[in-house]
Order: sequence, then C-alpha cells, then structure tokens
Amino acid sequence: MTKLLLSKSDEEYLEKCATQMKFSYGIIIGQKSEPGKYIVVHLAKNDEEESDFPDAESSAAVGPQKVEQINLQSLGNQWLSAGKMIPGSFNVMGLFIAGVSKDYVDDSSEEFKSAKRLFFDMHNLLKQGHQFKSNEYDDTEYIFLTYSSAAKKAASKIYNYVAKECKKTYFTAHIKCVLCGGSFSPLDCRFVEKPFEWYTFECNYELNDVFPILDAAEKINIEIQFQKTIDTVRNNLNASEIFLQNECVDDGQILDSYIKQLRQGGERKANSEESYKATIFLPIKCQNTKGNQQQRVHVKEFNGTIRLSGVVSSRIWCNPKNTIGDVKRFIREDIIRSLMARIQVYCDGLTEPNISNDAIFISEPPRRVYFNVNASGQKSIQFSDYIFRGETPTVAAAQAKQILDLDITTDSIMADLEGVPEDETFSDTSFEMQTEKQTMQKLGTSDPAGQRDLTRTMYMLGIAVSLLVLVIAIVVHYFMK
Repeated sequence: MTKLLLSKSDEEYLEKCATQMKFSYGIIIGQKSEPGKYIVVHLAKNDEEESDFPDAESSAAVGPQKVEQINLQSLGNQWLSAGKMIPGSFNVMGLFIAGVSKDYVDDSSEEFKSAKRLFFDMHNLLKQGHQFKSNEYDDTEYIFLTYSSAAKKAASKIYNYVAKECKKTYFTAHIKCVLCGGSFSPLDCRFVEKPFEWYTFECNYELNDVFPILDAAEKINIEIQFQKTIDTVRNNLNASEIFLQNECVDDGQILDSYIKQLRQGGERKANSEESYKATIFLPIKCQNTKGNQQQRVHVKEFNGTIRLSGVVSSRIWCNPKNTIGDVKRFIREDIIRSLMARIQVYCDGLTEPNISNDAIFISEPPRRVYFNVNASGQKSIQFSDYIFRGETPTVAAAQAKQILDLDITTDSIMADLEGVPEDETFSDTSFEMQTEKQTMQKLGTSDPAGQRDLTRTMYMLGIAVSLLVLVIAIVVHYFMK
C-alpha cells in the first residue's frame, strides 16, 4: 500500500491546530521519494481566519467549521505562494484538515465527499493560477490528510483527478457530479520516530542571454514575452548535462549508493551536513548536427530583445532513495521555479503589461534569500523568498509567517548568497560616461613619451607668451615718454 510518512513534530502540529482552532486547514509540502512513498516536509495552516479575527475563540466561531466551508480562493493563494518559496525537490502535495470531531477521520463521512469536490475545483484553479507556471509535470494526484483530536488519530487518502465531463442529462447546473470529478484511493498514514535524512545539492546557474521578441504589434504584452523566454530557458536546461562533484554520474544510480562511494573516497565525512556541488553544462549553440549534415542557420527579423543577465542560486534537498536522475530534474525545476517566481513578482508590480516595442526597460529583479525550516526531528532544510533592493529581511520573515506559518528571525535569514549589483549596471548613461572617461585616461597614460612632449610644448608656449607681454610693455613705455 502507498505510504505517507510524517514526523512526530507533524503530529504535534496537527494536535495544536485541532485544539486551538477547533477546525483548521492548510497545505502539505513534501516529496514523493520513491514509488509508493510520500514524505511530508512541512505542514502550514491557512491564516485567513486568524488575520481577520486575531482572537482564537472568534476565529473558531466565525471561520470554517467543515470542508465545504473552506475558502477556495484563500487556499489557492496559499498554494501558489508556497510553490514559489519551496525548492525544486519539494511540491505542495495536498490539503490537511485538523479538528475535534471524529468525523474528520471517517472516510465515509460528508467531509471526505466534500473534499472530492474541493480538490476538483482546486485543480482547475491551479491550472489557471497565474501566467508563469511549470506545465511539464502536471499533478493529478493530491494527498488529503485529516486529524481528529478527539480520536487522537490521523487518516489519509490520495485524490486522483479525472478530467472527464459528465454526460448525464439529469444533473442540473447547480449539482456537481462527484463520480466524474475524481476518486480517492487508499493511503497508509504513519508517524515515524526516526528523523528523515536529506542530502543537499547546490548550484549556481549563470544567465547572460538575449532572447528575440518576434511580435510585430506596436504594443506587446511583456508577460507573454517573459513566458516565451522561460520556455526557451527550460528547453536549454532540459538539453543540458549536470555534473555532480565535477563528474558525470549515471541517472539510474540510487543517490544513497552514490553518496557512499563519495564517502569511501574521502570527499565527505559520514553524517556531514555539507552540500554537494552540481555544475550545469549547456549545449554549444549553432553547432547542433543532424546526422552528418550541418544544420542551416536561419536569419529572422525581430522587433526587440529581452536580455537576462545574472546568477540564479539553487539549493535542493534529496532523499537517499532518489535517483541521480531525480537530483538533476530537481535542480532544473528549482532554477525554472526560481526564475518564474522573480518574473512573476516583477510583473505583479507593473501598472501596464502592454508596452511599446521601441521602449527600453532596465530592471533589477528581486534576489533570493534562504531560511531554515523549524522542524525538529529531522535535518535542517531551507525554503526561500525574494526581496527587492532596499527591502530588509523582515519582509521575508513576514511572508514566511503568513504563507508557511513559520516563526523565523531576521538574523537567521541567509541574504548574501546572491549579491546586489552595482548601481552603474542599470544606467546606460553612467556606463557611457564611465567608458569615455576610461578611454581618455587610457589615451593619456598609454604613451609616456607623448605626455612628456606635451608638457615641454606647454612650457615653451608659456615662456613665449611671457616674452611677448614684456616686449609690448617696453614699447608702450617708450612711446609714452
């Protein structure tokens, strides 16, 4: 049977949510480590009711008391926002509810029937969530976790989405067909004492590419152009090769065996929490061959360009049962997810997405900062957020509390992995002035002999002018007598 593994700290968190709020709901963040096994990394309750009603008793009385009362939009916003903050090795896997009633763990109760409709609507909402989304791995399976403080018990199911229209004519417009909207399958829920083990991989992906804008309209939608740019970057990453510890490793090898080989070779000590290095090698452009024939280079006209320049930091956490192919896929996904998150945050601040194709924009996207997940019983992992120039880490701390229900301090936020570019980088005028100044200095100092001749000439010219003034003074004095 398929298993869902949680830590003891997750059980304590569910108990806390059930007793304090009477009814709580939120998202499940984790990883499918191997076929038939899901590992929960973090649980984060939704804070909509708490933000509206700070008093716990008021929120318990006014907020939702069962699944069918859950605010779909609020849950969707938390789901999408958390997706930007978690590394590429983890996903938002589903929904949890915690409450006092024993009906929450009874799979024949109305709560489970309402959960089917909720997951069906949630899937459709996520597909339309925002402009920048990863469409390579569309999830059709979601985990539903329930907990009852009265029964001191947890239950879980896997929801399988079925995209099929109901053709039964007797269903009215106000009644949904649950059978056609998906179904639940068994999922064994277990709380384990042993901490989960994770291996950390780090990578820096350097971007310095120019992408053409082929839209011929006078007004172009910048968000659509960014989406095309992301698709190009994704294709480049999919065609790349990733080396681990400066060597090419077979995709089918299990990560645990690979780490053991490294430790036997003395590269890492046992139980070390150091990270392992990953390096991305992109294919050489304009040299792709098909058979023995060189592909022809096509020349196209375009109406503008988008240039992406900078370094994207990437950190992922992998389970020992992952394969090397999983590690490489996680790294690629993390880079794309980070790039999409930055562009999404930038576009959210635009007042008008349609711009003239002859306009010039130079912008600095937010940089990535990391913070630890306060999960006892397992090795420390990190989530991330994005802050603009001038913003303090307190912005990331507030976001972590609102979206992930994490209490972190600003001192614990790692904000120096991605540097802030110098101001001159974003000024064409200052760049041109700096270049001209450097050219003048280079011309003046590149020829020492010429500089000495110029000094001698100026000295002799000064003497000549002085003698001329002296002669004129003598002549004027003579005629005055």
